Amino acid sequence: QEFLVAYVFIKMANSPRPGVWALEKSTDFGKTWNPWQYFAGNPNECLQFFNASTSEVPEEDDEVICTTKFSKVVPLENGEIIVSLVDDRPNAQNFSNSQKLQDWTKATSVRLRLLQTKTLLGHLMAVRRQDPTVTRRYFYSIKDISIGGRCVCNGHAERCDKRDATQPNKLFCECHHNTCGPQCERCCPGFVQKKWQRVTTNKDFMCEPCNCHGHTNACVYDAEIDAKKLSLDIHGNYDGGGVCQNCTHNTKGINCEQCIDGFYQPFNVPKDVPNVCHPCQCRSRFSTGSCEEGTGRCRCKPQYTGENCDRCNNGYHNFPECLPCDCHVNGTAEGKCDVGGGQCPCKSNYMGRKCNTCRSQYYNFPECKGMSHTHV
Repeated sequence: QEFLVAYVFIKMANSPRPGVWALEKSTDFGKTWNPWQYFAGNPNECLQFFNASTSEVPEEDDEVICTTKFSKVVPLENGEIIVSLVDDRPNAQNFSNSQKLQDWTKATSVRLRLLQTKTLLGHLMAVRRQDPTVTRRYFYSIKDISIGGRCVCNGHAERCDKRDATQPNKLFCECHHNTCGPQCERCCPGFVQKKWQRVTTNKDFMCEPCNCHGHTNACVYDAEIDAKKLSLDIHGNYDGGGVCQNCTHNTKGINCEQCIDGFYQPFNVPKDVPNVCHPCQCRSRFSTGSCEEGTGRCRCKPQYTGENCDRCNNGYHNFPECLPCDCHVNGTAEGKCDVGGGQCPCKSNYMGRKCNTCRSQYYNFPECKGMSHTHV
């Protein structure tokens, strides 16, 4: 399990503290390891073992330092090593806003890589005494390792003690702010109006419910909708990317704010009532099947018009068939024809049912120019 580690405390038993060693972490459950901090007896050992210069105060949130203050030979027993992974770093007082520092403290596994014991140089004295067994008595003796940290909850939980029967060795965050997941790493279903974000010092970034006007509880976040500000939030602002799914009550749209074809929303009926959409009362032969919002007036097919699509539109005749007038463009005065016989209204210089013939005294169809008068 991944944790944010704040400190590592090591208590020695009946041996001095290690002379040279490295505190390491893994973020992939032990597959790979990276150094957290180096420990050596002097600056030369820092350079020799770790190719690092001695430093007690890191200049970066993720800087690996090499310290010499925990590698003295005394005390011979019960020595302590306290490693803080947050204190003295640039953003120690701004942890919630520093992604670099949070990533620096993340770990799934911790390892102590012990490289050299701290001795009283007994092995040098043993050479004169010809005692080769003295080095066998060099050892590390650690009686306690304490690691302090917290679960990775992204700031959306105060406690991390939930358990799952299927994963008994893991602790789960008790999520707030309408967040879900083992680490509160996503917004809960139905609360995706705004993009999930981790908590900062100044803002909680609570996940908001989508505004579907009560017609569904299902929605998804769409970054493009968010960027174009097409989704209405619960506060009445076009802010966020929530897109409603599976709208009911004959509704549709990003916020279930529209009626499906064949239904309309009457004036003075709010969008959040179950019966917001009423069926259109239109005859399918003469209308498209849809009707205008508010009034419910039928939307007629192109050849029909009227309150109930009950007469021919301009340019058509012979209801209920409403055939095209097929009037000649140049010769017609208006875009309509006689309802009964389909006679097109001709200009004065045209004639015929379709106004496609020049009248007497006119010539050169389709222009139908007047004849010139000549004097003898």
